[in-house]
Amino acid sequence: MPSKPERGQMLLIFAVLLPILLGMTALAVDFGNYAAQRRNAQNTADAIALAAAKDLPDATAAQVAAASWATKNGFSASQYSLQVTGGSTAPQVHVTVTRQVNFSFIRVLGISSKDVGARAAAAKLSFGGSAGIVPWAVTQAMVDASQPGALVTMKYDATGANTGNFDAMRIDGGGATDYGAAASYGSTTVICAATTPNCTAGSCPGNFPNPCAENAPECDGPQCPPKTGNMVGDTRGAVDLRIANTLAACDTFDEVFTPTASPPDGNYAINPDRPECNPWGAGACEPAPSTVACSRRVIIIPVVDTFGNGSSDPLTIQKFALFFLEGYDAGKCTGNNCEIKGRFVNANLTTGALAGIYDADASVQFTKLIE
Repeated sequence: MPSKPERGQMLLIFAVLLPILLGMTALAVDFGNYAAQRRNAQNTADAIALAAAKDLPDATAAQVAAASWATKNGFSASQYSLQVTGGSTAPQVHVTVTRQVNFSFIRVLGISSKDVGARAAAAKLSFGGSAGIVPWAVTQAMVDASQPGALVTMKYDATGANTGNFDAMRIDGGGATDYGAAASYGSTTVICAATTPNCTAGSCPGNFPNPCAENAPECDGPQCPPKTGNMVGDTRGAVDLRIANTLAACDTFDEVFTPTASPPDGNYAINPDRPECNPWGAGACEPAPSTVACSRRVIIIPVVDTFGNGSSDPLTIQKFALFFLEGYDAGKCTGNNCEIKGRFVNANLTTGALAGIYDADASVQFTKLIE
């Protein structure tokens, strides 16, 4: 047991250290709060930028969307600023967020508060390519002639073949098994459109994603060969798998998609009340060969210039189109007949896709943080 002098020394040391320890604790509390507010400010800037970018290139609508998000989340108009740039060709929003952080303990040092700020920028882009693409294709002429939500043919049967082709293409490989797997689960490799940076025939293949935006063994830049033959069995098997293993809440067009305007103007969004229907979000599917139910009927397919003669002429991918898979008519996917239909959709999505140059007429558009 310490002696009286030792206890006295210990009490003296404690008396000296206590204010220091309390001061350090106070500093830690204030600095910790400041760091947390900085993270919050950055998250806020990112969120406002993404909310506003969805309405680009309409600058007024972007400002309204930003104000709506800020109001709902407790931010006043004086705490952020938003600038729209790029016009209708490369639309972007730039956001700056500023808010005051009040200190509780370091006021004794003469510092009562400090502004914390963050910046973010988001762009509106067109879907430029990715993995997970279904190897059916439609022509640009068909897309131009189709109304969003309308039923169209994505793959023809023997009676509708176009110069020996059935609107299918080769991506992961040239065999029937490669085609069937990609139709069932989406391609395992990446393909890209002609307007996507680093997607140029002749410079691909290369080191993905730069200088080549595709790594599909069958493709060269935006050019991929058609898959000739009707492939009834593989097509039917892929469609059956997708329909049978789609979540019950996501098995109709109206369950998955909602119009973004009233009255409807042809643009849609994934139903916000059913996030499990977004295959790039909560409805993402497990890799092959899993058949766990997910959102398998929302698919993306290439849009090509035209189908050539047989397999000699490559298909050039112009862009990509979003479809809801409706399937085939009962009893009509046998023999030489297997015509696959779906509903064409214009929609804004959040995906991990390659960023293509903004195209106002593109079926699939998305927003992405660029700063």
